Amino acid sequence: MLKNILKTMKINHYVKNIIVFVPLVFSMNILNLSLLLKSVIIFISFCFISSVVYILNDLVDKDTDKLHPIKCNRPIASGKISAKTAIFVSVILFLISSVLAFYTSILSLLTVLIYLILNIFYSLKLKNIELVDVVCIALGFILRILAGCFAISVIPSPLVILLTFFFSMFFTFSKRKLELLLIKTKGECRNSIKGYTPEMVNQFILLNAILTIAFYFTYMLDETTIQRAGTEFLYISVIPFSMIILRLLYQVNSIQTADDPINFIYKDKMTKIFIGLYLLTLFILLTIY
Repeated sequence: MLKNILKTMKINHYVKNIIVFVPLVFSMNILNLSLLLKSVIIFISFCFISSVVYILNDLVDKDTDKLHPIKCNRPIASGKISAKTAIFVSVILFLISSVLAFYTSILSLLTVLIYLILNIFYSLKLKNIELVDVVCIALGFILRILAGCFAISVIPSPLVILLTFFFSMFFTFSKRKLELLLIKTKGECRNSIKGYTPEMVNQFILLNAILTIAFYFTYMLDETTIQRAGTEFLYISVIPFSMIILRLLYQVNSIQTADDPINFIYKDKMTKIFIGLYLLTLFILLTIY
């Protein structure tokens, strides 16, 4: 039972919530233990509220998931977890998440609640509308950034918000492409991707990959970023950051047995190496220079 509950919570997707630490890192407060604690707390809060969203989404999609070649094995769709158990777990997680968010700030709590409301509408209706579904997911990542800012009382950077938006769009369109490759007949896929063609999705992926790198580069050259970091060499981190994007592009275009690019982060050795190089580069630039 516990194993299936954890699988339904999708704890392997918690890596997405690491984005709440971005304001802490680039505000140069990573060594401030008090603010670090608040960032960790809001990270846990978003992990739990995202699990609530995953559970609710699986409850809504349980009938259609049974027709999916991979999603049919999910605990709720396969009947390993009852709807009552799933609802009970989601209520407990929601309460814990709310308390943790409120501990950091009232604005963080408000952001978490907005995230939940957005995803309720997403699960019930918006995920079936082309492009709108992808934008909703992108807004979810922006809310994570805002919560990370509110938790440590940092003003959100417009460039970081735009960077987050386009990176999440890149990630989500990559997921849509993988889903298209796995679905043999368009009648079995979700409504929001029925109108997509592989060529169209490839264009969306490439466009958002380019915009992601462009906005990251722009942010690293921004005078405010340079003054805050105390070094003008942050642009060097664009190289390993671009390699991460390019590696994900390679994986999306060469792997046809996965339905989510998040799996590449966990399973692909080269992706892990590039992420490690990126983090090491940031550490060196932010501490030595």
